Amino acid sequence: MTFRLLAAGVALASALGAVAASAQEFPSKPIRFVTPYPPGGATSLHAAIITTAAEPFFGQPMISIIRAGGGGVVGTTEVSKAEPDGHTVLFGDPTIISLRPQVEPLPFKADDFIPVARINYAPAVFVAGKNAPFSNLKEMTDYAKANPDKLVYSSDNVNGLTYVAFEMLKKETGTKMKGVEFGGGGPAITQLLGGNTMAYAGLPTVVGEHITSGAVKPICVADTQRWDGFKDVPTCTEAGAPIIWHFWLGALVPKGTPADRVKRLSDGFGELVKDKGFLTLIGRINSRIDFQPHEEFAKTLEAERAALKALYVSLGKLPG
Repeated sequence: MTFRLLAAGVALASALGAVAASAQEFPSKPIRFVTPYPPGGATSLHAAIITTAAEPFFGQPMISIIRAGGGGVVGTTEVSKAEPDGHTVLFGDPTIISLRPQVEPLPFKADDFIPVARINYAPAVFVAGKNAPFSNLKEMTDYAKANPDKLVYSSDNVNGLTYVAFEMLKKETGTKMKGVEFGGGGPAITQLLGGNTMAYAGLPTVVGEHITSGAVKPICVADTQRWDGFKDVPTCTEAGAPIIWHFWLGALVPKGTPADRVKRLSDGFGELVKDKGFLTLIGRINSRIDFQPHEEFAKTLEAERAALKALYVSLGKLPG
């Protein structure tokens, strides 16, 4: 009996030792940080900074990988099917994780992912092209009312950030505008800058430098308060349309990833976002950090999914 107890104790100790060793060894190779959108948008800009600064906080290099296609579906699907060992991380957003799985038949579901950490949280900013025949929200909506569907705006993807922003604007102002989807924020802002469209709504990361240079005209910020980078730009509510549309970027891993590895990744990102060098780089792209660790992030996503469903019901895009 004593021998059996001893043997059982040795076996348990060995098993616990193996688990501890596994936790200590992770990550054991470079981490693939997958961006599911084209270069030039907010996601790829943030990913480049994160992966440049990440290695000291994870003990392994973090490699930025762009897998664009299908408005984020290609890269997200790839990560959903990856080995759940913590070495493949999706850099996701609310449309690809919280909204689109509820309203489209996709190759993945929201619960195919485990939230790791929210990195930032920013509002959509409406802007107009330099030569657009309007310079503020009232002029923009007056033009749209006088010229139904003649106001053509750059959009990212159906059910994407810009798409939702303009659906909200059209609902609040009773206007008809025409969106053209270009597959991501980078291509969308390029079309606006080229004069091929008249307006756009994107993150401060994407539109900030163009507002500063005068290449686009700021219309309003879809937030509860003005943005630090351009205090002279009113909120949409101040301008006459009570629109609040926030957008996060965060890390997620495939379902089945061990809890200790999720925590290790969450802790690593938590330390990364405190680094002065990282924060300096983030500031240069008109972004700001609003970090949430994995448990808090999971609760945020649950509430967000319910809110987006309610929004789409109000827009008549989902049954009540």
